[in-house]
Amino acid sequence: MSASERPQDAHGREPLNPPDSAEHADSPEPVDPLERLATLAVPPVPPAPTFTAGVRRKLHPRLLALHILQFAFGATAWALVHMAAALGAAFRYTLTGTWPERRKRR
Repeated sequence: MSASERPQDAHGREPLNPPDSAEHADSPEPVDPLERLATLAVPPVPPAPTFTAGVRRKLHPRLLALHILQFAFGATAWALVHMAAALGAAFRYTLTGTWPERRKRR
């Protein structure tokens, strides 16, 4: 098939991998990626104690570290903001002797 006989789209481009091209006709390897994966050997699942130990060794320390970081940066910061607001309100009450108006308390 010459260059002028090959199928082209409206812009004159050739398809990347035409399914009926001569280059794939004699190829024993399938074109579809899923068909290629179907021929690969799947490794066996590790035994349960080994798999569980691996999960504990890799996942649990990471989850613990993330929980500590989340508490340190999230909950502690939130608590400090509210504590500062409570201390500010107590200081204001001490100086003025009155509570803020109801709509300004929030």
